[in-house]
Amino acid sequence: MSFNFTEEMVKGKKHMEILNNYDNNKYDFRPFAIECFKTGKLDMVHENNPSYEVFKEFGPDVQTWYHEKFYNYLKTNGGEMQERYDNLIKDIILPYLNLKEALVQKFPSFRIQLPGNKAVAKMHNDHTLGHPVGEINFSYSFTDMYDTNTIYIEEMPRSKIFKPMNMKANNNICFNANLCMHYNEINETGKSRMSMDYRILPLEYLPKKDLYSHSTKQKFVEGGYYNLIKL
Repeated sequence: MSFNFTEEMVKGKKHMEILNNYDNNKYDFRPFAIECFKTGKLDMVHENNPSYEVFKEFGPDVQTWYHEKFYNYLKTNGGEMQERYDNLIKDIILPYLNLKEALVQKFPSFRIQLPGNKAVAKMHNDHTLGHPVGEINFSYSFTDMYDTNTIYIEEMPRSKIFKPMNMKANNNICFNANLCMHYNEINETGKSRMSMDYRILPLEYLPKKDLYSHSTKQKFVEGGYYNLIKL
């Protein structure tokens, strides 16, 4: 089945929509983060751990101690987490998009927004960073996301009207980060925001020319940046 990105990824439809019609407990990723960081208070993970000057450029914002800790955990202990992620895609995400198959980011991108800092350095949309048009973004919240520790995203492309993506921990939100600009405020909540982003590409939007991720340098094809998931 096809997916009409232009019609569906707008305000009032799937853009900035929190997914509510599923059993969150079955797809709870917080226990993995708790084990990884050895704390039951994920929003206080910054206590006794490294802090950083405000990120101003892409690169250092995804190369922190927290990123290294998380991705190393996945390499050594992440089998169950990968299985839960794959099940989330098959059981919840593809049916939500009314798709029987799609290209799916192999594993989500980890995000951490420490107090006094940003998670991602600069305002952008994903297409300007090389992602193919038609890619659908989701974010999973390990912690509550609110006020200055969440993502601010345009209501519509080029509208310049930004809204915070507020949601409770252990939820997923769908949004058009592909064409809508988005950014972080300086986190003044005193709490860390921990989340992970992942992307779905309907097969009809597979790019005709070679495109590569600016951060991982992987090609946007099956076996590169994506896995092909079928129901």
